Amino acid sequence: MSVTAKAKYVILFIILNFLAYSLIQYSITANEYNFLTSLDVAIPFVPEFIWLYHTLIPIIGMSLIILIKNRRLFFSALSGYAIAAIILSIFYILFPSFYPRHLITDSSFSSYMVELTRLVDGANNTFPSGHVTFSWLLAFFLMKSDCAKKWSWLGPTYIVWAVLISISTLVLKQHYIVDVVSGIVLATACFYLAKVMVFKRQLYAN
Repeated sequence: MSVTAKAKYVILFIILNFLAYSLIQYSITANEYNFLTSLDVAIPFVPEFIWLYHTLIPIIGMSLIILIKNRRLFFSALSGYAIAAIILSIFYILFPSFYPRHLITDSSFSSYMVELTRLVDGANNTFPSGHVTFSWLLAFFLMKSDCAKKWSWLGPTYIVWAVLISISTLVLKQHYIVDVVSGIVLATACFYLAKVMVFKRQLYAN
């Protein structure tokens, strides 16, 4: 499957998911659920993680397009992302949760980027974490790729990246601990569901 063809699918998914996310974010303003615990409060605010936080979309896009070469695995991954996006949207509509915004007092460039991010990424749709779900989904699918079989370091590298993305959501005060745990659980479920839909039913040829 050509890089151009894969890029069209990936870009279309990113655009549709962004539009759906934005619509829900600005339509559902309730904040009925607060999952803040003493552990969440104890986690320090580290604005420097904002740069890692924003690697999500570029790395997902480039990885799906360049590193996943098998057609069936590509559509399996794309299906996993579509399923995850739908489930996340349902949760954001039916179970709106809110993370109290951390007051930023320093004037570093990283803190400024956090403030800009918050203008786009609201705090009223935290459960489960989309960042965590999507990063772990990519790690799971990359470990099944031919590139990961060829380069033994690739799979572990993406796992470490997914762990760091998960940490970034906590230290940036974007998500609760329960959001991270539920995001990993959702990613795992969507990974296996997509495998059943695409691999076992053979919806797409190699």
